[in-house]
Amino acid sequence: MRRGGETWLDHLSGRQAEADAAREAWSHWAALWYARVIMVVGLVFLILGLGPVSADDIGNSAEGGRARQVLFLALLVVSMPLILIAWRQVLLIVARVWSLCLVLGVMVSTVAWSAFPGVTVRRLAVYLIVVVFGFAIAAVLRRPRLYIPPLVTACAIVLFADLAYTAVQPGMAFDDIGLKAMHPSKNVAGMTAQAMAIVFASTLVAVRRPVHVASAIGLTLLALAFLALTISKTALALTGLCVVVVLPAFLAIGQSRYFAMLAFAGIVALVGVVFLATGVFQLGGPEWADLLTGDPTFSGRDDLWSAGLKHIASHFGRGYGWAAQWSMWPQYHPLRLYTGFWTGVESDFRILTQSHNGYIDLFVHGGLLLFCAVMVFIVDTFAKIGAAVARQPQDRWMVAGTALLAVLFVSVLFSNFLESTLFFPDMFLGQLIVLLVIAHTAWQLPDDSAPVRPVAPGALVVRGGPERGKGVFTSRRLGRP
Repeated sequence: MRRGGETWLDHLSGRQAEADAAREAWSHWAALWYARVIMVVGLVFLILGLGPVSADDIGNSAEGGRARQVLFLALLVVSMPLILIAWRQVLLIVARVWSLCLVLGVMVSTVAWSAFPGVTVRRLAVYLIVVVFGFAIAAVLRRPRLYIPPLVTACAIVLFADLAYTAVQPGMAFDDIGLKAMHPSKNVAGMTAQAMAIVFASTLVAVRRPVHVASAIGLTLLALAFLALTISKTALALTGLCVVVVLPAFLAIGQSRYFAMLAFAGIVALVGVVFLATGVFQLGGPEWADLLTGDPTFSGRDDLWSAGLKHIASHFGRGYGWAAQWSMWPQYHPLRLYTGFWTGVESDFRILTQSHNGYIDLFVHGGLLLFCAVMVFIVDTFAKIGAAVARQPQDRWMVAGTALLAVLFVSVLFSNFLESTLFFPDMFLGQLIVLLVIAHTAWQLPDDSAPVRPVAPGALVVRGGPERGKGVFTSRRLGRP
């Protein structure tokens, strides 16, 4: 029977379409919240590690740790549903982060000549799980508006946990050289605070509600105060410079070509002044260090750098294998081969787990091969940031996301001169850069490739086409399909 040109089959197909759209909206909503939850939990685990408030870094021991292995396998397992849901988007992201894949490929290839291949394989497995975790959350939380709030939440949880622990257990939270709170050392605490301060400050670009603005400002100031308590002078100066100068300058460059030209001219002039002062006043590395920090040895790092340069000389091309040198105490330690402040002090070998220069450690881990791959990654990342700025997006969250990646990336490249972070095992600051590069790549994908739309149950309507049952679902709140 027809009624107004419509049969009962048309009516049933329309109702079926509405039911299918409702189920799809529920599944999308569930996927978004699942991704948010595992992102927060996973990031807190990566920042604090398995044993917060413990001075032992289980990941840096030759024996490893069974509980640590189980938790990383759990992180892989909970990431897989998101990979399966958004596998097409994962493939699109993988194709666009080719420079990251190049670096990971070189890291994997070092297994063939590693001094301790078993250690290299185990540490690589952990690092690759973190990368898979990054692909999983980026493929579902496909916009910075979805990605940045869970990141802020995780950082805020860690910050308040650190502050609470410091208030309750000040004797355990402080050591002889500064505040370490729930982290293995005050340097790790400082790098964590550096990342948190930049994350909170970048969020100010996107938020507009007074309560959100006040919260972002308060969190930024708390992170900077926590960083100051770690007595990491270089990290505090670098982070303050990034928050107060680099972030506003980046935003201004994105809005004005004239400011971009002025900033470029200023950088060229600064480099020229440095070269001129170096030649005229005969300033070497120790003199510059003394001038900038008051310590020409960079807290004894000059001995470490000297030993590191000697160590890479005999394996300059391919290195010793990724993560296969600093991870072997007490069975082996590379500094035992060289003379320095650690000579005759066995306890120093336990805490000296890097050369405190990430570029030297790239050579230690993978030689010139890995160093060149990382340089390609750095150039490609800056190119992607520049392309994102050139698009001049109107979405405040997209601007904030690009600013976050750019400012944090610059800070990591500078701090990498004093602390090994970039593609160094078990360093959250370097891992966060990898996660953000993957996420930023996902944010640039076109809207029609999105696997999950931000539609909440209860916000569903069906917008019909020429025939009933041909509609698409949308959100009344978003106002777009």
